[in-house]
Amino acid sequence: MILTSMGITKAFETAFLRKEEKGWEKIYVVVDIHDTILRACYESAERYAYLPYAREALQLLSSRDDICLILWSGCYPERLAAYCERFARDGIHFDYINENPEVANSSFQDFSVKLYFNVGIDDKFGFDPETDWVKVIEAAAGNDKCRKVIIGKRREGNSDDVSLSKGNRKCDFH
Repeated sequence: MILTSMGITKAFETAFLRKEEKGWEKIYVVVDIHDTILRACYESAERYAYLPYAREALQLLSSRDDICLILWSGCYPERLAAYCERFARDGIHFDYINENPEVANSSFQDFSVKLYFNVGIDDKFGFDPETDWVKVIEAAAGNDKCRKVIIGKRREGNSDDVSLSKGNRKCDFH
């Protein structure tokens, strides 16, 4: 769901509620790069300046078996490959790039051009990267202790110590 006045917290709550109601195994979350994960840098050498709590939130989303994380970007493939390598080194793993092959067309929906997703994280969808990444952590952490550890490590400057792993997720081009 694209964010409007409902906010990112409500978007995740609605997606997880629908997942339970429908008996789905997972939800699908698309995430933009520029001015959402990283501060936009339109120079030849990328600076990889994460927005506040973006890295920690994406590490958490990457670690969950019930979330399929999709990178949503208009970058050229060479640049996307570099981003994926950097994100992987930072403990962020995307399942797909600009596609969702897990959801097939049906008799009333065509996903051959528009990919299916439940939550969209993009500054153009109304996501405020300066404040909303903490809300993503709160919505996805599922418990107060986990949220406090992640946010506490960030405030201490030790976010690299947060170990969240889901296995060997990869960022592939298809």
